[in-house]
Amino acid sequence: LSLISLILLVYFTYLIASLGPLHYSEARSFVATPHQGIALGLLVIVGLFHAALGVQMIIEDYIPLASGRLALVMMARGVFAIASLVSLIAVGHIIGWV
Repeated sequence: LSLISLILLVYFTYLIASLGPLHYSEARSFVATPHQGIALGLLVIVGLFHAALGVQMIIEDYIPLASGRLALVMMARGVFAIASLVSLIAVGHIIGWV
């Protein structure tokens, strides 16, 4: 999972650096190409899943009560799921699929 995140981050960093400074319309048209939009969607999913696992580990390490841990882990998963869904809808909207 972290290897996929690393590959996608290096890919997008290289692409954005090679394009130079972009205005809003140029950046939007860059993301609107299907292969860039799909890669960005994958980066969002993998990145937020990786972040959710990290937050879960922090909660499990520092919250002493088991019931409190479970509630916070479920809440964190919900927040990251909503963030993933909203991000994918935004990318899909830019691509023109939503």
